[in-house]
Amino acid sequence: MIESTDLGNKANVLREFEVYGYQVAYYLLEDEALAEQAALRALSELFTDNEFFRTSTYIQKQKTKQVCIKHSLLTRSQYPDRAATHG
Repeated sequence: MIESTDLGNKANVLREFEVYGYQVAYYLLEDEALAEQAALRALSELFTDNEFFRTSTYIQKQKTKQVCIKHSLLTRSQYPDRAATHG
């Protein structure tokens, strides 16, 4: 069980990467609603990754980018008509 202080600490760490995650997702999707959805899913995944919270800020940022890219691609595949195409 997560203690309330752990929950608060996790929330604070994830808050630091919230905007960055959205920016990564928006860059790939070029759709505000889809980017928000992808970023939220990515942050939810990171929340459950206890190792994420034991690494350096640099590694956390890299992991945030990686997970946001993954969820952006998954979101794009779920809504191919809404997501923008680069080309």
